[in-house]
Amino acid sequence: MKQCLKRRPLWTLLILMLCSGWAFASDLDPSARSELHRSFTLTHEGRARHYEVQLPSETAAGPMPVILAIHGATGSLETYRKVANLEPLAHREGVLVVYPQGNRRGNVLLWNAGACCLPDLNPPDDVGFILRVLDDVAQHFTIDPRRVYAVGMSNGAMMTYRLATEAPERFAAVATVAGPMALRHFKPRAPISIMHIQSVDDPILPFGGRRFLPVPLPSGLKTIQRWVQYAHCPSEPVTETVRHAPPGEPRSWQATRKHWTPCDDGTEIVLWKLEGAGHVWPGGYQPPHLRTLAGEEYDVIDASREIWQFFKRHHRSAASSPGVFES
Repeated sequence: MKQCLKRRPLWTLLILMLCSGWAFASDLDPSARSELHRSFTLTHEGRARHYEVQLPSETAAGPMPVILAIHGATGSLETYRKVANLEPLAHREGVLVVYPQGNRRGNVLLWNAGACCLPDLNPPDDVGFILRVLDDVAQHFTIDPRRVYAVGMSNGAMMTYRLATEAPERFAAVATVAGPMALRHFKPRAPISIMHIQSVDDPILPFGGRRFLPVPLPSGLKTIQRWVQYAHCPSEPVTETVRHAPPGEPRSWQATRKHWTPCDDGTEIVLWKLEGAGHVWPGGYQPPHLRTLAGEEYDVIDASREIWQFFKRHHRSAASSPGVFES
């Protein structure tokens, strides 16, 4: 993997995305959407904003747990839905999955995640928009406010970290895939349980971080260490699991799980450090036209399964309290 993928500047990649519709065009037929899939529009900052919902079943009566699934730089929610592969989990576990849509720039949808990735003079209030989405979802469906979670990939991972710092009271736990924090200032409002999944071989958002302008980013380990220190977790983690590649895959592929607990307010921090993966959702779909640029599909772990097992251990004890860990 290290020999096949070149580490390219983030803004170079964003320019390629903005100028080339082929790279991020949806490969899914909108007519194939299930009756369980709903679309909604609301007005925020004077603009029409869009989100979609996937119901677990037609007879779901609730109260349902909610996973807020935040896309990365993509051309459509349809593509991200396939990449993240959360819907089989939703049907099996009775989860409502919510897909907010970012801001379109050319052919790409992006989030204002702090230092990345919208260089506008007046960037949109995406935190406010996503919280409006959660409020709107609660008007349409019977949900369990104690079990609301957020997960994001890439630029969506950055956006998830922004939500974790600015609105931790709305989530029982969060998870991120293939992306570090991009905050201009790290000032969390409360501890929150976090699962961070990232590869040391990611060619787009390197695990080791980026130092150059205009978007310097911390490493994956530094991202986690900031939260560990903030929540007064043990300084040293417990290494619980090392998984190696399945038969037929390179032996160098493996995944190591590190775990920090107990932390303040019953929270915990988990890091899945991957080797051999690119900029991918492990266990999910990678569009063929992105495999040379970002990496092949990678199935040493199933990110959706690991994230849901993590989420299930956490709930908010009351409407305004942080997440509580259940062993």
